[in-house]
Formats: sequence, structure tokens, C-alpha cells
Amino acid sequence: MRRMASVSSFLLAAGLASFVASDLPPLRINGSAVAASQQSDVERLQELRVLIEKEIGTPGANAPSQCKLIAFGSKACGGPERYLVYSTVKTNEARLKQLVNEFNQLAQKINEERKIRSDCMFVTEPMVEFVGGMCTIKGN
Repeated sequence: MRRMASVSSFLLAAGLASFVASDLPPLRINGSAVAASQQSDVERLQELRVLIEKEIGTPGANAPSQCKLIAFGSKACGGPERYLVYSTVKTNEARLKQLVNEFNQLAQKINEERKIRSDCMFVTEPMVEFVGGMCTIKGN
């Protein structure tokens, strides 16, 4: 049985720095080109990912209380793909929540439209650490 990776995993693997939508080849699912509307959804997902990464930037902080997590992505079975750590000092929290919410909803829509499967494993919320003036996920 062939497992299809989630859109979120695909985008992560491709590497954020190398993403330029105009350089991407047309997407194919089971050998068929993806419809233009679906392609534009994927392009918007990529655009949102870049905006989210820029909004978070380097999560530097002055105190542990300034370090926070946000659920990111959408597994086909439900729940987030992973968590992102950010600093309330460096990040406009309202803007980040808006971008991540749009990203998560669009990722879920793409998963449903393409009938994408995932591992269905529950992703637990990690612990945040404040080390050397930086917010990090414990164990990373």
C-alpha cells in the first residue's frame, strides 16, 4: 500500500528557502495534473508558510514568559502537523495567529480535496525552553 505524504510534509521537505512558486513544476496526483484552483491553493499555502516564517523570525526573548507555541499544519486525520515556537517580543502575535489559522484551514481543505492520508499519530504539544535569550522547543 502506497502512502501519500501530507501536503505539509511535502512543503517542509522541499525547503522553505528554495520555494519560489514560479519555479515549481505543475503538481501531479496519481499521474494527473492538479486543477488550476488546487494549484493556486498550494501556492497560497507556500506563500503563507513564508509569511509565517518571516513573522516568527528568530525567536529571541528576555524572559521565559515571552516564549509561546502555536499549532501548525493539519494532519489528514486531524490535529496539527507540528508546533512552532515564537517570541512575543519579536512576533506580532495577532498577525501570526491569523496567518497560521489561514494556513491550517487551507492545509485541511487540500487534505480533504486530495484525499491525502497521514500517519494519524497524535502530536503532543512540546515543552518550550528559554535558553541563552532564545525560545526553543525542548529536545530540539
